[in-house]
Amino acid sequence: MSTPVSSALLRASRASGTGLVTAGWGVVAIWFVATVTNAWSAGSSTAAAAQAISGAALLAFVLLHTLMLYRPAGAIAYVAIAGTVAFGLEACSIATGFPFGFYTHYGAGPRALGVPFTVVAAWVILGWVAWVLARVIVGECRSRRLSVVATPVVAALVVGGYDLVIDPLGSYVLHLYAYRSPSGALGVPLSNYVGWLITGWVLFQAFALVERRWRREPTAATRSALLMPAVIWFGLGLQVNLGLLRVGDATTTIQGKSVALADIYETCAEMTWFMMGLVVVISVVRLFSAETPAST
Repeated sequence: MSTPVSSALLRASRASGTGLVTAGWGVVAIWFVATVTNAWSAGSSTAAAAQAISGAALLAFVLLHTLMLYRPAGAIAYVAIAGTVAFGLEACSIATGFPFGFYTHYGAGPRALGVPFTVVAAWVILGWVAWVLARVIVGECRSRRLSVVATPVVAALVVGGYDLVIDPLGSYVLHLYAYRSPSGALGVPLSNYVGWLITGWVLFQAFALVERRWRREPTAATRSALLMPAVIWFGLGLQVNLGLLRVGDATTTIQGKSVALADIYETCAEMTWFMMGLVVVISVVRLFSAETPAST
């Protein structure tokens, strides 16, 4: 039997969770509008402001969302693990070529050992969204040991699918980084994708081994919270597709050949439908077909 004090604490906890979910959806809405505005007004001052708002909103979303599903210690543990793994393997690759291959970052802002802090932040953000999508897709297996093994693998494939879409754009359209030995039709070497899978798996497996102890008890608002990453993933894919509509007739050079930016965007947009769209559809179907989705 619960005491009046414990019942009051439970009600307060649920109210706090509902408040976080409401705030989270507000941040998602701001991010979505800013993301669409950025893609639709590329090259203008409006796009620059929208990009800044989009980045800040996405970071705020992750900070809020971690607290929806985990107690503060769990949220801190995720950020610490993701940041450490991402920075360590990015720096290792810049110095030794493992696991991504040799490359150089050109993004603005402070950095350490050749790794911009924005890249580490991107890993933390994208990793979180991929982790929650994987949790929804895998669900709760009869064997918890299977969940601990399967969820990191699925999450690594989810985040690797996003990299497959975005890296040609980041390198040859936005010029955020360059590869020492480009290869493949779009100039992104296979080693880069292998590096994403390795880094993602190490990050997610490390978190999977410890995260369960900090999970919050599911509430009526949990399903709504778990839906947010699917909206984010859809928005990231939509951004690439909108970019295709605004790219113009500019060209870039890949392995000594002139390539139209529209061709790069078109290929990447096509990949979003299968690499990202499929993940969104599966996660939404799983979320709304589960008998007890709040326990995911």
